[in-house]
Amino acid sequence: MDSQKFLQRRRLLQATTATAACAVAGMPALALAQSRAADTAGPRVTQLLDMSPDQQEFSRDYATGIRLAFAELRKANSAAPQLSTVETDGTAVAARNAIQLVKNDPAQVALLGTVGEALALSSLKEAAAAKLDIAHVAPWLADSQFDSDPHVFSLFASREDQIRYVLKNLAEMGVSELGIVYPNPARAEALRASTEAIGGRLKIKLRTLTVPAGQDPATYASQLRPDAPFFLVFMGAGIELAQFTQGLSRRGTQRYVVCLADVDTNTFLQLNPGKSVPIIFTQVVPNPRSSKVPVVRAYRDALQRLFDEAPTPVSLAGYLAGRYAAQVIASTGANPSRAKVLAEFQRRRSVDVDGWRIDYADGGRASSFVSQTLLNAQGAFVG
Repeated sequence: MDSQKFLQRRRLLQATTATAACAVAGMPALALAQSRAADTAGPRVTQLLDMSPDQQEFSRDYATGIRLAFAELRKANSAAPQLSTVETDGTAVAARNAIQLVKNDPAQVALLGTVGEALALSSLKEAAAAKLDIAHVAPWLADSQFDSDPHVFSLFASREDQIRYVLKNLAEMGVSELGIVYPNPARAEALRASTEAIGGRLKIKLRTLTVPAGQDPATYASQLRPDAPFFLVFMGAGIELAQFTQGLSRRGTQRYVVCLADVDTNTFLQLNPGKSVPIIFTQVVPNPRSSKVPVVRAYRDALQRLFDEAPTPVSLAGYLAGRYAAQVIASTGANPSRAKVLAEFQRRRSVDVDGWRIDYADGGRASSFVSQTLLNAQGAFVG
């Protein structure tokens, strides 16, 4: 993203939530959380953002979609809730202070679209510890440990849903062995058991490849063994994936790399990934570039008008989250409170968002939708 477009985007992001910034008191300088909230009175929904260096572009993309939805909502209905943001550095201390900030302001009636995943997990734990009874709507959370929590309303497919879809598709293609690449030992420890269990049920052989502690993914990929599986499922984030493809490209090793929805396409392409490495992106929303679902068309139109940016799955997910949240909150009446908003979300009613179905049929997540798109070796998207 060039600097002029980046500055334009930041101004628009700030304008849609509008106004004053203040530091959260009582936290170390390295655990800064910053609140940007509308200066008009009235109920607000609040988005917590992890703006640490490795996460900030992903967070901005998800926030872009939510802000698009609320910008349209405010244009159509001046009585709609305001959207505010709390920016953090992603640490547990910042999450704790951000939750305390929200708790101390009763005008903040719901948390919407907390991003990234580590911050979402921390904020849920901190809210429980602080006894903050508030709806956590559409956090960016592939981890399913909070799916049964009555305060959590996860909209998109879990990590297990995504892995199951990826492995099943490859098994149906006749792939008999997959490499599962973890960017570090901690990630391997967290995900290996559940991933291997899915592979076992699908009768597909999985070979674990873990980047050693202290080594970057590019170096690891440049030394990849010649007998490594042809299809590699990468279990890390966008920066790590870009480094991994750089190593593959330097080595001249032809492999297909599959990633989960934690990698945003536009952000990935800005990270100078390795050339001629085909990437299969897993998505938890319809194709943002080509879907004819009315809400996706509305998203593309709004994105073009306000940001002049290419559509991405992550910002589309944010847009869907914003549209859904606004629809539910509107049903609580003219004076929504935390308790009223939480109770309304807890009804978990099926909602049609302009052609996109929200349905908590199993009481857990609103959707298990997963699809994929290919970035081919020539750098073009297919599908």
